[in-house]
Amino acid sequence: MKAVSKSCFVKQASDSGAKDGHQATIPKFASCCNLRQRRLGKTVLLMLFLLTLTILQPYFYLSILSWTRTSSLRRSITNEGRLEVNNTNNSTTSIVKEVIALPPSQPSIISVNSSHAPLFYHISPGSTGSRTLYHAACNSGFPSVHHKSFCISSTRGVNGVSPRVVDGVRAHLQVLRLYQIAYKCCSYWRKGIIMQDDNSDDGKITVMKGEGEEDDIILELCDMSLDDWAKDIQTHLSTVLQSSIVGLFDTPYPLLASQVLDLAMKLRTIPPIVAMTERDVSSWARSRSQNHNLMLCKKEFSYEGWGSSEFDILGCVERASAAIKAREEGKDTVLYFWDVFEYRSRSGEADDSEFREGLEVQMEHHQRVYRPIANYTPNFFGSLAVNESHSATTPTKKVTVTDKQVADEIQRLILLRKDERVPSESVNINGIQTTVLSWKADYKKPLTCRGAVQYDFLSDTFTELYDHPKTCDKSVGAEIDLI
Repeated sequence: MKAVSKSCFVKQASDSGAKDGHQATIPKFASCCNLRQRRLGKTVLLMLFLLTLTILQPYFYLSILSWTRTSSLRRSITNEGRLEVNNTNNSTTSIVKEVIALPPSQPSIISVNSSHAPLFYHISPGSTGSRTLYHAACNSGFPSVHHKSFCISSTRGVNGVSPRVVDGVRAHLQVLRLYQIAYKCCSYWRKGIIMQDDNSDDGKITVMKGEGEEDDIILELCDMSLDDWAKDIQTHLSTVLQSSIVGLFDTPYPLLASQVLDLAMKLRTIPPIVAMTERDVSSWARSRSQNHNLMLCKKEFSYEGWGSSEFDILGCVERASAAIKAREEGKDTVLYFWDVFEYRSRSGEADDSEFREGLEVQMEHHQRVYRPIANYTPNFFGSLAVNESHSATTPTKKVTVTDKQVADEIQRLILLRKDERVPSESVNINGIQTTVLSWKADYKKPLTCRGAVQYDFLSDTFTELYDHPKTCDKSVGAEIDLI
């Protein structure tokens, strides 16, 4: 560089007194110098660009992947029937099939109160192997909830457990309580324990038996506003997803699929890992109806009126409210749980082929909608095979999957082992540093102590239990109860 500058200066000096014959050499040589400088400048800029690209590549990749996952989740919710497009006369008209808000069209903004913990969400309903997945997650060290069960420690209680995990389990119990209230009220209505008071001006219910303290609690719970019930579920569900709970399994979460996915994209810094265990719809409907007492959305308020369904319980409330309001020409009508849902007992019910067919159709729809976004699809039941393009193929033979294999797969997915979701051990999302290495440290100890609760409807209280006390370590500190 210095030699070039010097020769350029000397050449100009020696020709400074020259006449016309030498004037052309000065701009020609200066052009040569400028060309070399421009080439060098371009080389430096290119090197800086490549260095910047190398540094930012993992974050750029994660942003694209997150946007893609968000779009995929949104398409699945749309396909569930919340918005249908009808083309008429070459114009597009949007027809709302379910009166419930769609996710925003733009990528969700992560809340300032968001959780940095991973989320493993089993989207399949009960009777599809959810307990196997739950125990595998617990054995892998991931705090999880499964209906009335939970695993958060190797000891009883919450001593030494992260406050955000404890908050999550307590919020889960609130969601479960609200579901149990609706379930129990529908059960009491079906059994004739409670009935409508025809002499009441406001349409309140009355209890058929005496006026005891328990009856007052039942009256208060079953008189609950359905709108308030749905809002309270959303509130506590948000708290669950803002917590550090990792595994969500079994009722009521598969019945709140669209809400869980939408809130997870807003309240978790990493997109959820969705697990689906497909099952033949006929055998599932038979097992579900014969072995479980069910609370179902009534056929008239179910998706497309296909049949009574466990799925989309909040959508069921919205559809029922809209339908009844239209029927009553806009008049405010008090709706109770049994106006929208129905209770069916596993015993004493006549074999209803039409009812079973409705369950089958709704289950098939649920699997078809959420199959494309599933990250983990273990073949527990020899159901439809799913190829790489997520399209269903012919039924396959049942594959024996061991508990250890399930645990290994869950660890691989959550801890990003051999996974393309995040190409770096450390990623930065919206200025928040989330390290996979810290996850590996946080979730390395098995959560051997399995807790459970029992809900007493008559007193509206939970009781904390431990199903397998021998699995709980008693050597660590004093026990602090969850409830």
